[in-house]
Amino acid sequence: MLGPKLKDQKMRKFMLLGLLGLATCGEYATSRPLAVDGTRNANFGQDEIECRALAANYNPQKQAGAIGGGAVSGALIGGLTSASGESTEGALAGAAIGGLLGAAEGSYYEDEARRHVLINCMQGRGHRVIG
Repeated sequence: MLGPKLKDQKMRKFMLLGLLGLATCGEYATSRPLAVDGTRNANFGQDEIECRALAANYNPQKQAGAIGGGAVSGALIGGLTSASGESTEGALAGAAIGGLLGAAEGSYYEDEARRHVLINCMQGRGHRVIG
């Protein structure tokens, strides 16, 4: 069995990895300005407001699967990499961190899907949006 000090160090390592993963998420794709090929016409501003509202309400519902997948993967890795007798704690820590990373990944993919809805909406209204 690991001593309390060594156990705390391992838990800190797991938490640090999780926080680093979350820190790399960056800004939301839907908040970035739209890139347009050419000039913006008079309706661009109003169309952008309406398309952003439409995109914000779009929900592809992939986040729950990503959270579950991350938790399972994290539990397996945490359980396998823990010292003998500590695999339950490692699995729990891995599941928690995997769930956090899965949530971040799911949120990223949902936001990217919303960005595509925004771009498609603007293109459908006749604007030459390229990204």
